[in-house]
Order: sequence, then C-alpha cells, then structure tokens
Amino acid sequence: MSTTNSKTTSVAENSGKNLYTFWNTLFFLLKGIRSSDPKLLTFMLVEAICTVITPYLGIYLPKMGVDLVTEQADLHKVVFLLGGVTAVMAVSQMAGTMAVRAQTILQERLCSHYRNRLFAKILECDYEHVESAEWQRRYHEATEMSVNWGPWSGTTLMSQGAVKTFAAIFSFCLYGTIIAELNPWLLAMLVGLSLVHYLALRRAQKHEVDRILERSAIQNGMEYVRTRASDVSLGKDLRLYEMAGWIRGYYHHYQEAHFRLRQDVQSHFYHAALVEAVTLVFRDTVAYLYFLWLACEGRITAGDFVLACSAVASFSSLVTQVSDSVGQMFQALPPLKRMRAYLDAADDPEPNPAAQLPAEGTAISIEFRDVSFTYDQKIPVLNHFNLIIQPGEKLALVGVNGAGKTTIVKLLCGFYHPTSGEILLNGTDIRNYRKEDLWHLIAPVFQEATILPFAIAENVSLRPGQETDRERVKECLKTVGLWDKIQTLPSGIDTEMMRLEDEEGIMLSGGQKQKLLMARALYKNAPLLFFDEPTAALDPIAESETYEQFHRLSGDKTAVYISHRLASTRFCDRVVLLEQGQVRASGTHEELLKDCPVYAEMFRVQSQYYRKEEEVVL
Repeated sequence: MSTTNSKTTSVAENSGKNLYTFWNTLFFLLKGIRSSDPKLLTFMLVEAICTVITPYLGIYLPKMGVDLVTEQADLHKVVFLLGGVTAVMAVSQMAGTMAVRAQTILQERLCSHYRNRLFAKILECDYEHVESAEWQRRYHEATEMSVNWGPWSGTTLMSQGAVKTFAAIFSFCLYGTIIAELNPWLLAMLVGLSLVHYLALRRAQKHEVDRILERSAIQNGMEYVRTRASDVSLGKDLRLYEMAGWIRGYYHHYQEAHFRLRQDVQSHFYHAALVEAVTLVFRDTVAYLYFLWLACEGRITAGDFVLACSAVASFSSLVTQVSDSVGQMFQALPPLKRMRAYLDAADDPEPNPAAQLPAEGTAISIEFRDVSFTYDQKIPVLNHFNLIIQPGEKLALVGVNGAGKTTIVKLLCGFYHPTSGEILLNGTDIRNYRKEDLWHLIAPVFQEATILPFAIAENVSLRPGQETDRERVKECLKTVGLWDKIQTLPSGIDTEMMRLEDEEGIMLSGGQKQKLLMARALYKNAPLLFFDEPTAALDPIAESETYEQFHRLSGDKTAVYISHRLASTRFCDRVVLLEQGQVRASGTHEELLKDCPVYAEMFRVQSQYYRKEEEVVL
C-alpha cells in the first residue's frame, strides 16, 4: 500500500532501530569532512596534538626548574633548557590556537555541506513526503539540531568532541605513566576515583540528552509564539480581539516549562559536581601526602615531587575534559542519527526496465481502471473509480470539495500510487514510467500560482536564463495575451518578479498570473494539460473568460479541467460529476443539465455568477 503514512512510518522505524551506532556515525561525519573540506581534518589533528603537547610540557617545566636549581646548573644551561622548552610550548600554544580559529569557518562549511544534502533531499524526494506533516517535522529536526544550532550543532559537537576526547585520553595515559613509575597502586586508586567522577558526570549528561527533544519542542514553541506575535498580518487581530494576554500566557507557559526542564537537568549536574568535589579531596589528599612522605624519605627528588603533584592535579581537569567531550559526542549522536535516517530514507524505486514514452506528437489517452486510494489508511478518497479519457478529449471533472478531484491529478502525476487498481497512459501503467519521463508528458496549471523571484522569462520556462529559449517565451506570452503588458516594462521579459531581490520587481494581478501560468504550460508543450482549479482566486466572470482562453489554447492536446465550480463545463467535450470518490454522472454539459438533477441544481445556483449583461441564464 502506497500512502504517506507508510513511507513516513518506515522512516520513523529506521531512526529508532540501532542502525546508526556511535562509531559508524563518527565515520559518517569524517566522510562529510573529507567531502566538504579535507583541511578541517588537518586542523583537528593539529589541535589535538597541540592540546597534548602544551600542558605536558607545562608540568615538566617546573620539575626542570627545580632540578636545575638543586644541582646548581650554570646560567647558560638554565637559559638553554628552560628557554627551549618555553619556546616549544609557545609554538605549540600558537599552533593550537590558530588551528581552533581556522576550524570556525570550516565547521560552517561542513554544516553547509549537510544543509545542501538535506535541502536536495526535500527537493527531490517523492511528493507524498512534501505533504506529510511527519516528514516535514523530521526535516526540521534533522536540519535544526544537526546543522543550524551554530556551535551546538550536532556536526560541530561531534567533531570537536572527538578532538578533545582523543587529546584527553592520550594525556591521561601520559600522566598515568608518570604516576605508575612511583606506585602502580596509587595510579589504580586515582583511576578508580576518576571513574566514579566520570560515571556521575555521564549520568547527568545522559539525562540531558534524554530530554533534548523535549527542550527542542519547548524552544520551537517559544519561537513560534514570538514570531507570530510580531507578524504584521496578525497585528490587527491581536489588538482588535484583545489577544495580547492570551498570547503572553502561552509564552509564559513555554518559559516556565523551559525553566523547569533546565532546573531538572542542572540538579543532576549538581549531584555530579558534589561527587567530583568528594573524590577530588580524597584523591588529592592521599596522593599529596604519599608524595610528601616519599620526598621526606628521600625516595624522590624535589623535582620528581613537583612533577608527581602536577600530574595528579592534571587528573582532575582531564577526567572532566574526557567526560565533557564524550558527553558532547553522545549529545550530538541523536540529531546526527535523525539526519542520517532522513538522508537514507528511500523513495519508491524506479522501474527497471522502464517503459518508453509515446512518440512525440502522439495523442495521449488516460484510463483509471478500478482505482481505489486512501490517505493514511482512512476513508477511501477514490473507491473503485473507473474513467476513460480519449486522446485529445477535453474533460471537466466537477464536484463538491472532497469529491476526489485533486487526488485524481496527484495520481495522474505519479505523486501517489493507487491503493489498488491501475492508471494507464496509452495502455501502459504509469508506474512503468520513470518519474521524470512521466512528468515530461504533463503541463499543469495549479490553483496555487507559483511565482518565483526570478525574471519573467525564467518564470515562463522554469529554467535558468542560459537555458531559456527567449523567442519561445515571447511567442507564449503573445499567445496568452500578456505580451502587451510585458512590453511596457523597462526590462521586458528580463524584469524580476516579486520584490524579494529587486525593489522594482513586478507584481501581477490574479488574472495576469493565470495568463503567465498558461504561458508556462504552453512553453513546456506537453501532450497532457491539467488545470486543477487554477481560477479559484478569480471572480466568476474572469474565471469563465480564463477557462475559455485555456480551452482555445489547448488545441488538440488532451486536457483535464478540475473545479468545484462549473465555468469550464460548457465548452468541454465531456463533464464527469464526482461524488464520494466515484463517477456520479458523465456526459456533455447539455446532457447533464437534462439527465442529472444534482448537476442541474449546481449549475442553476452558480450560473448567475457567470452571466454577462447580454446573456440570458437558463
């Protein structure tokens, strides 16, 4: 069964399965880094190395100073050794800082890499996903938390966390080696207490990750209320209906929910901090007393005492760093999993082998053969629907809202597939055509006037300027009667539409938009024309005149007119009245007026709106 719900449910199930582990997600990110800019990986390695070298030299520098003093080394040796180590530390510090700064723009490029992939996915996915609220929600989640949260984006958290974790673990081993040379059991105690601190901190971090979706929902709610409150289009209603208090109440509700959530999360971190304080006091007290005893017994030099104390002190910061960086990576894991699940979601496979398109110039017939269709497993929109449209026929599909008219167009375009039954073009099931081949046969004019902030010529061709046949655009505009208007514009067909990027962009009236859409359909020159309530925003007289123009320009092409109003019916070869997903009546306009009381009543009620002064209404 091919429905919106089945597809989006499969996406949800995939995201919930253990398909995306920590390690393969990390490798997925590394592949993204290599694709976006390999220099980012280089700078990450430089940062990690410098993060290890700089503090390691830092704990050895005091030991060297003490050793040089106690052995009364000459000034040249002191300057050479201490100056050399200090110089290496300075170079390492500078290189690490530059590597961190260099990553800033490259991290944004990495985010842009995944934004482009996500954007391409929503542009190219099956149309049924576009209409799915679940799919849109998943796109929002995959985009926002993975790439749009700046330094807190999943991609940034994971990559930076990996660098910090590598550096901290490597440093941990280096400092542990120093302590192990003095007493392996002391190292075991330090590691055990550090593990207690680590587990407490990880528990708090895990709790924060578990509530991240809840936090995201609250923040989205706050942002929605704030955005809508400042929306100019709602400004009048908010004041005239005295809604300010109501809206403030919603905003306060979200603020309170956010405060309570953060309070709960911080309480877990408070407990982790308490564990850290207790383990830190016990660990450092035992270690320092032990080192002091060794020094007093003469078993270690003063320099070794300083080095050992510095190594133990570094354990505290390293444990916190390991826990924070690992927690950072696990915090990034859920949004990255959602992004991967979204990118990996499969569309319907293309047929293999695919059917060949009818030869150019061939008239197209359409047959619905026992077609049923439901959205989301609910009441059928089409119920064992049968209809044959002859090549070159002009057919009007009429009926009340919800009768199934627009669903028929979506099925014809291959946006959805029937729950059962077949749709045939010239005897071939449309599922046997590649999607792009099927779309090549269709030139639609929809109710929503899709005007893009591009030049008029590009809005007609729906192609970039360099791929647009300008002469063909002019001919189409002349044919639909819009050329005289375009000629009055300073830039002609190069005039920008809307005013998104150009303050002098043109804004067309409702009737002019419909003419532009008709020019677009003519430019495509497809054998099938679909008019899906394209005149709903026009007044009845303008609607009737527009349909007459559509009919005149459709020529010998197969054309389907869809409307709940009856302006298109008088000049069509046949009218099909739909009711509850089935054909209620079929015939010419005159035949239905005579033989179908439902149609006759609909036309009688509506006909007064299409009357011109010189006409007499039946």
